[in-house]
Amino acid sequence: MTEQEVFQKLLPHVREVTGVPAEQIHMDSGLMDDLGAESLDLLDLSFLIEEAFGVTIAGDEFERQARARMPDLVYEREGILTDEAALELRKALPEVPPHRIQPGMPKLDVPRVLTVAVFVHLIQRKLAEAAR
Repeated sequence: MTEQEVFQKLLPHVREVTGVPAEQIHMDSGLMDDLGAESLDLLDLSFLIEEAFGVTIAGDEFERQARARMPDLVYEREGILTDEAALELRKALPEVPPHRIQPGMPKLDVPRVLTVAVFVHLIQRKLAEAAR
């Protein structure tokens, strides 16, 4: 599926969990900061994505991706991201402006940086993996 096809299919689900009108939802919209989603809403969105697209998105999906690329390094200390973790999260989340993911950032703040584009591209990657 193309980026636009995934976005169009995802749009009603984002609207459902956020209550935001479709015309106000864009690829660069932050799910929490711009659209008002809460942590539980992101979990609901993951379930809706699984039903709509047949792909599973784990709650710690992006953390696992970052940790996998840094097996011998420390990801966080006392809930705070290390320099290495911030660098790897930037790679795992290329749709997020780099300045939004900083060393010293609380690990619990990572969901705040997620955008609609992050989910669109993750769905595309998972669909491509499933097709192989």
